[in-house]
Amino acid sequence: MFSPADLSRLATALGGLPISGCAPGSPAALAGVCYGDIVLSVNGMPTASWSDFFQARRRSAGPLRVRVFRRGLELEASMTLPLRAQSPRAVLDEHVRREVDSSQTADA
Repeated sequence: MFSPADLSRLATALGGLPISGCAPGSPAALAGVCYGDIVLSVNGMPTASWSDFFQARRRSAGPLRVRVFRRGLELEASMTLPLRAQSPRAVLDEHVRREVDSSQTADA
């Protein structure tokens, strides 16, 4: 498994975006995207930066075809996004809630 720094360097060399994790139940997680993947393109549009990713996402209707690099192989995942995106704050609040719930379960 790559360290976050190594993953970032590899992503830069490949012209893609490093995935440092996906929230459980998120469209990316449901599509099988996971830590260590590198997003190379969305619907055929290269994603060398987050700006490229969001631009490709805005230009796409329906499911996204996401090309990822994983352990030396290029794979394609299909991702269906919700019609209405959550705000970054809502995503963060949900992540924190899940972390608190899981830590309370572990302590029980």
